[in-house]
Amino acid sequence: MMKTIKKNTQVTIKHILGETAEVLVTRLDNGKYQFNCDAYVVGEYCKGGFFHLRQAREVISGKKLGNNVKFWPRLRRALHEAGLEPVNIPGGDYPIHYRDEIVIPDYSMSGAHYFIIKRSDISKYLDMLPLDDAGKARAEDVARKEAEAAAEAYRQAHDPKCIANRIGDKLWYSGGMSFGGEFKKITLVADDDSEFSVMYQDGNTNLIWPSGCCNVAKVLCTAPETGIEYLSGLSAGHLDPRKHSRLKKIYSQGWHEYTAYLMPNPKLATEVRECSCWLGMFDNSDNDGISAELIASAKKVVLEAYDLDDKLLKQRYVYDRESGEVSKEYLHNWPFDLFNEKVTGEFDWSTEEE
Repeated sequence: MMKTIKKNTQVTIKHILGETAEVLVTRLDNGKYQFNCDAYVVGEYCKGGFFHLRQAREVISGKKLGNNVKFWPRLRRALHEAGLEPVNIPGGDYPIHYRDEIVIPDYSMSGAHYFIIKRSDISKYLDMLPLDDAGKARAEDVARKEAEAAAEAYRQAHDPKCIANRIGDKLWYSGGMSFGGEFKKITLVADDDSEFSVMYQDGNTNLIWPSGCCNVAKVLCTAPETGIEYLSGLSAGHLDPRKHSRLKKIYSQGWHEYTAYLMPNPKLATEVRECSCWLGMFDNSDNDGISAELIASAKKVVLEAYDLDDKLLKQRYVYDRESGEVSKEYLHNWPFDLFNEKVTGEFDWSTEEE
């Protein structure tokens, strides 16, 4: 265990006096030694002093001790070439050192020997030892990997597809993965406040009447061109018949039967998609046909959700390009005429929940 001993303290050392301690003490009579400075010490203690004082290091005010031991064969060889002498620490402990220093074990010698040098001097000593062919190959490999990492970091920061992918991830993990609603709408807001939006069908509610199920009421589909005869009274009983023309009949491979879902209202977005994966707009190879540059350059990207009645849910997620973060906002009004399907005022969104 390391202790601190004050200057002019006299101690008895019965057996081993390590070489790093020897330079910090003055020998007195009768096996006594006096410390010439404040010192950190490590050894086996006894009454009045030490059986073994294995090592010591002068206390330098304002400097903190370190734990910087590195097994570095090339630097070890360079230090030998430079003529530095390693210190011996009886007992095998690592030498006491400061944070601005590094310790290199020297296993080419018998006993526990270590080089202690300043971190700032590492390059100076390494430059004294030319690289062999294996070292040159390693250095070239390191340089190549560093160049590749720098190129990838630049690509991630500037490539529109990478930026779009990152925006999608932020929206997804900020709440998009558990966002409710039947439709998802993504709006890109440009610097001039113009908007481009895409709406996706989420596939949450199957509206078709389950054939042969007498416990569920049937609702006649008013849009026979969809190929659907009856809808489920349980899931579609409240649905406005004017919306039946937006139904799409799909054969489910998993259920081995037909399903029917309501497609997005084309009046609510610039474009609509029949697929359910809105995240594809950000991470698909073609970004669902949307320009990656358009996504990456948007000052805001807004993720909203609508229910089967085309009513906007009272929360949304907004990505801000300047901060790079996603915030959750809440709707405090509903300026929309559902019957005539038109906006009648300004939507009041804020980060404060009512």
